[in-house]
Amino acid sequence: MSDSTIRVSAIVISWNGKAFLADCLRTLSADLEGLSHEIIVVDNGSTDGSVGIINEVCPQARLILHHANLGFAKAVNAGIGAARGENLFILNQDIRVRPGCTSALLGRLESDRTIGLIGPRFVGFDGELQYSARAFPRYRHIIYHALFLDRLFPKSREFGSWKMTWFDHETEMEVEQPMGAAMLAPRPVIDRVGLFDESFPILFNDVDFCRRLHEAGYTLLYYPTAVIEHFVGGSTRRLPIRMVIESHRSLYRYLRKYARPREYPLLWFCGALLIAGAIPRLCRAAWQSKKPTAQAPTSVLR
Repeated sequence: MSDSTIRVSAIVISWNGKAFLADCLRTLSADLEGLSHEIIVVDNGSTDGSVGIINEVCPQARLILHHANLGFAKAVNAGIGAARGENLFILNQDIRVRPGCTSALLGRLESDRTIGLIGPRFVGFDGELQYSARAFPRYRHIIYHALFLDRLFPKSREFGSWKMTWFDHETEMEVEQPMGAAMLAPRPVIDRVGLFDESFPILFNDVDFCRRLHEAGYTLLYYPTAVIEHFVGGSTRRLPIRMVIESHRSLYRYLRKYARPREYPLLWFCGALLIAGAIPRLCRAAWQSKKPTAQAPTSVLR
């Protein structure tokens, strides 16, 4: 197969995802049938037998093995470096691809060259809608959250603007940030804006990537015709305390990256709010970490 015949490269990032990978790879493989494609799985040092599942369920996949968990950004960049397709479909492991998803995304993406990235509608494994379109985080969003305004008035276009809780997610819309668990982008676009920023190893690397696409003039599209089932936090919930710290630290790092000097006082104020907001979350995470770990849903396909 020549490089030019590969229409889509699906890149799955794996880390201790044995409970999810069978469903993920089987549904992905089935959905890619009829499309010229390749599947690349980047494993970040799994120790739970994930590699065996990958080889068993999807032997045609190209497997990139890292010796340790190097983070999501480095894994994505490794997959991009190995990919030969014209379009790159970046996926978390804790998903199931519903039939027709990839074709729908690909068709809409290729219909408009101004689209730099497209994302599907997300539902949970129970079928419940997930809010997967967001705006870029801004200073006022940190303040709204600290004052509970985003939770008191979730349907407000202002107070609910960051996580777009006012949006019904039923219609196609240009957005600033589709959810990073499934992103389809043309290879030339990635070549132009660059790889994922590895200074955001786990979280907010997708937000930063979308920001760079946006600043380069591309459209980012939420496309609900395509649907993916997503088990939120299939990997990150194993490390709740670390994820709380990483979430707040990465959000501050993101705000700092794009801050102008005259905004520094506001940046520092929001940083203080983030530290204060992390304390109750850390206490809750510490309490939850003492409880038995919740098991992921049993594979429906095995």
